[in-house]
Amino acid sequence: MCSLLILFFRFFSYALFAWIILNWVQVSPEHPLGQIKNVLDRSFSRILEPIRSRIPTLRIGMAGLDLSPLILIFGINLLQPYLLRAVC
Repeated sequence: MCSLLILFFRFFSYALFAWIILNWVQVSPEHPLGQIKNVLDRSFSRILEPIRSRIPTLRIGMAGLDLSPLILIFGINLLQPYLLRAVC
């Protein structure tokens, strides 16, 4: 059970990092990477929406920086040891 939970956290973190990188790159929706990006968009949009509603986008000149993925990564890394200790 512990190894499955660790595997889930690792997969979730890798998928989140892949989603962050794919958001910087413009990919056609017909391309295989574009299809992966669409799946990740749908899944992470639901998770990040509550964070985005509470924390505004950081404005840097004319650009905006969305801090919600960074806060999600921080939250996961903060909660992971406690969840592992509770389950294992």
